Amino acid sequence: MKKLLFETPVSQRKGNLLNIFLTQFLILISLVACSGIPISYYDATTYTQLTSLKAETTTLVGSFDTKPFTENRERIEATTLSLKKAYEYEKGKGNPNSDTEKQFTKVVGLFMDDVQYYKEDGPGALGKKYFQEASVVLGQAFDIAISTENLKNKDKK
Repeated sequence: MKKLLFETPVSQRKGNLLNIFLTQFLILISLVACSGIPISYYDATTYTQLTSLKAETTTLVGSFDTKPFTENRERIEATTLSLKKAYEYEKGKGNPNSDTEKQFTKVVGLFMDDVQYYKEDGPGALGKKYFQEASVVLGQAFDIAISTENLKNKDKK
């Protein structure tokens, strides 16, 4: 016949309560520890933005060698706005996504530097194919950000 809790000796009840308390405490500690690990997941929106912006920005920067700034002003403004929107999207995802956010910062910085050189010096001032080479470097920066985002996709492995 099974004894009820109040029928068991006090020393045995203390041991059972202590075991129950320790078990609950360890479960609680495990849950807190797991919730503190930042996890960054693959984001199809980020991947799409990165690939689209790569094509848009590298084509634009490559055209700086042959077109005056006034002809590209509207495209530069539109591309800058698209880059800023994509950056804000990444920034809004929080700290677990800081690696992609940092890469966006570098990409935007490269693009803005190219635009500044283009605005100040115009086509040809830095060499015949300066901006074509700059678009290659910008494309490589995008490739790093794209591959980083792609590595987050566990399903592709």
